[in-house]
Amino acid sequence: MCKAFPFIAAMVVLIVTTGAFNAFTVRHLLNDESFNFIPIIVLSEIIFVFTLLNFLQTAFTDPGVLQKEAGEESDNDFHTPLFKNVIINNMTVRLKYCDTCQFYRPPRTSHCSMCNRCIENFDHHCPWVNNCVGRRNYRFFFCFLMWLSLHILFTLSLCVFRCATVRPLWSDVPSLVVAIVCFITVFPIIGLLSFHIALIKMGLTTNEQVTHKFSGSENPYTHGCAQNFINLFCKAKPLRYLGYKELCNQKPRLPFLRREKGYKLQPNDENVSEYSLQVENTNV
Repeated sequence: MCKAFPFIAAMVVLIVTTGAFNAFTVRHLLNDESFNFIPIIVLSEIIFVFTLLNFLQTAFTDPGVLQKEAGEESDNDFHTPLFKNVIINNMTVRLKYCDTCQFYRPPRTSHCSMCNRCIENFDHHCPWVNNCVGRRNYRFFFCFLMWLSLHILFTLSLCVFRCATVRPLWSDVPSLVVAIVCFITVFPIIGLLSFHIALIKMGLTTNEQVTHKFSGSENPYTHGCAQNFINLFCKAKPLRYLGYKELCNQKPRLPFLRREKGYKLQPNDENVSEYSLQVENTNV
């Protein structure tokens, strides 16, 4: 319950403020004969629907959880090297061994201390959605920030217009309160959106930016500003990894998860699974 409290609080604030806006501000604006607010209000409601949908998708979508190993502990685990190097897309990538999940983390994967799981393309753990933001739900998270920014701007503008035209001001307290809430939240939300726009442009995650992972070296995961945005919005959502072990019963394990020394992915290698080839031939 404690972990879900920020998520519940964010949901309540979003729905209550929007409800107050619709119940009071919108009702008065519809009765205003000086200007036709109907198209603006309809657009505002559409934006709210997209905001809520992306908020829920971010919260309830598997971010890219990699299943923990089970029942494979041995005395040799103590001697497992902490790091190993593999070559993917003609680049040397260092993989770190996760003592909790008991495998070498794939590229851009990090272990979330809140979820106690390894998350692929780990961006950050967001308490407001009570979920990690990773490879499978980052698109929804970014769209949520985008739609939320538009929703706040529309709501703030209409509430300010209502407060500027009503006399006396305290005759419409709900519109004033909603305007204050929007004013307080608009700057951090737009700032966070701008930060993630910059990250997408550079092809980085929040975790990589905060830890300065590629400071002083070339980022192997960026494909240029335009292509980075195309990959974010146009690529199909990756499949879930939970349950992949059932498939591995008939296919070799992922080479870069094995505990042997460095492994070079080769298209002609019979030990490379279809998934490994997919990792090699796509933009990881």
